[in-house]
Amino acid sequence: MDYIKGYEIKPYEITPLGEVLFTDDTTNYLRANQQTCEAYGYKFNKATGTCQAFDFNYNLLKQFRNSTNIDSGGRTGRETENTILNGESNLALGNNTNCFISGESHTMGNALDNTSIIGGKMGKTLRQGEVLIGGGGFNSTQGLLQQSFVQVSGKTTNNSDTLLTTQGDEENSIVLQKNSITAFEVFVTALVTGGSSGTAGHYKTIKITGSVLNDNSDVETLTQSQTTIASNGTTGTAVMDVGGTGLLRVLVNGTTNVNISWSASVNLYENATNAATF
Repeated sequence: MDYIKGYEIKPYEITPLGEVLFTDDTTNYLRANQQTCEAYGYKFNKATGTCQAFDFNYNLLKQFRNSTNIDSGGRTGRETENTILNGESNLALGNNTNCFISGESHTMGNALDNTSIIGGKMGKTLRQGEVLIGGGGFNSTQGLLQQSFVQVSGKTTNNSDTLLTTQGDEENSIVLQKNSITAFEVFVTALVTGGSSGTAGHYKTIKITGSVLNDNSDVETLTQSQTTIASNGTTGTAVMDVGGTGLLRVLVNGTTNVNISWSASVNLYENATNAATF
């Protein structure tokens, strides 16, 4: 483009966001004032102080933005950010943030954050913050055979029943697949931090093992046993609990006027079927 008479800069480049940058043939990527911008037939945005060839829809960018993802093995759905796909035929369904998938033919569930599939194939994440290894799924359906890890935590100051939550948010239940048997191994730690009746440094560690059968109507059958690995002072109790709608939860009960921080590392071993219902 030629210079317009009386002006010392001219358009040089239009960015993907619609901004017009100028040059004086010595320095590129200059910004023009309103008079220069409009002289070349563009629109000046007073709010941003930029010369625009077109108005960019930032809401649309947010909705479909995948620019922060690294995709070398699949595809990501809309509103997915800071997510890495490595391998082949992997899928992040969308609304995912800070996720990682490595392997083959995995699926990251919708609206899951801080979640990872670290290997194997045919895995499917179902829970917030889950770290999963796919077990092949008989090469038919994602998620049938897999193992995973979920961290839950919470605090108590009394002897009321308290559900530990995933990643410290309001998600307090571990979703179970229909027509599945899930074995679990859970390590629970309780640490007293104070309170009028508490002594900081008192603790308890518990190992809970068992299984839960979940039928096609999300009715669970729970079996469990536990061992106290170590204990010192006054803390509380912990058990696995079912929510009645295809959910598995860690339920703790503290002590009145004792401040306790609880953490539970939940290991899941899933075997589900799509060949029959029960």
